[in-house]
This record gives sequence, C-alpha cells and structure tokens, in this order.
Amino acid sequence: MGHASSLVFAGIAPHPPIMVPEVGRDAINEVRASIDGMATLTQRLIAAGTETVILISPHAPLEASAFVAYDGPRLYADFANFRAPSAVVEADLDEPLLLEIARAAAEEELVVVKLKNYDLDHGTAVPLYFLQHNGWHGKVIAFVYSFLSTEDHLRFGKCIRRAIEKVERPV
Repeated sequence: MGHASSLVFAGIAPHPPIMVPEVGRDAINEVRASIDGMATLTQRLIAAGTETVILISPHAPLEASAFVAYDGPRLYADFANFRAPSAVVEADLDEPLLLEIARAAAEEELVVVKLKNYDLDHGTAVPLYFLQHNGWHGKVIAFVYSFLSTEDHLRFGKCIRRAIEKVERPV
C-alpha cells in the first residue's frame, strides 16, 4: 500500500442509537440508508488498511479548555440506556498514539485530558458498533470536542496528523 504510517481514511458517521438493531428493533427500517452507509464506510476503511480509528464525538462530557480522551486500556459501551443491555462494544485503546497526540498538542499549548472509568457515549458507541459488526477490529481512540475556538480545533487536528505520521500504522 505504501503508507505504513499515515492518515488513510476520514468519514462522518451517523449515530442515532435507533440504528443498532437491538435498540431500534422494527424501527430500523426507517434508518436503513444509514445502516447501509456504515457498511460501505467500514468496507472502505478496511480497504484502506486502517489499524486504528480515532472517533470524535459531540456527545461526551466536555471540558471548556481541553480535549478529552476516554482512558483505556479497554474502551467499553453498552446500550442499556436505550433498553438494549445485550448490545455491547469493546475495543483496545491505542495508547502509544494517544500519548503522541497529547505530546504534539502540548507543543501547541493545547491540553489533552483522560476521562477515566467512563463508558463510551452513543456518538462513539454507535459508529464503533457498526465498524465491528461490519468486520473491522482494531485499536481505537475516542475524543470529545471542547469549547475552544474553531482555530484551536483545527490546530488540534494538525497535532493528530503529526502524531499519526510518527506512529508506525495506518489510521
């Protein structure tokens, strides 16, 4: 493939919990296009050789002036809040890449804080559910937006990019 270490794929994922069959039951017909879209997204992500996925959710606990990452070593969520406790997602945290991102961010005077002992929010858990059910199994980093400026978010994105270029795998 020629890109041992690079950003190989980016996408925007729908995340209504109703998409998860155990949650939506009969109503999933209403979101069939989104379910099919996630299957296509996953196929493309697999074809790109993706080993780690970085998810950024708008639905997790926010910090005013820092970027929050769920802490590992295992990331976990179930859909018990949506009356489907049997639907579960679990993945290993890509700890080395998260450390590299935090280091790159610190150089830009941006702060990454780790969120300990928290289950993933649905904005992260729904896409991860579909990635795994469609055959992708790799490491994950799950971030949350902050209340910082758009410019700071763009700078943070560049920090993520620099960190990805340092680690030895496609992200």
